[in-house]
Amino acid sequence: MREFVGIILLVPQGLVPLVLLALDVDSKGWLLALHLPPWAQLPAAIAFAVVGAVLTVSGVRADRGR
Repeated sequence: MREFVGIILLVPQGLVPLVLLALDVDSKGWLLALHLPPWAQLPAAIAFAVVGAVLTVSGVRADRGR
């Protein structure tokens, strides 16, 4: 379950907003970070990516028994 939540936080909520912010695309969709005020968008996208990566790695390690 951790892997699933981690991948959702990492890719569509973290990496995609980072790419859209870098390309200056004005599309929000269901990306939570892009619905925040402009000063909070980049830190939120980075936080989503970091938390998603941590959850994904910890979930994979738990499944492997480490």
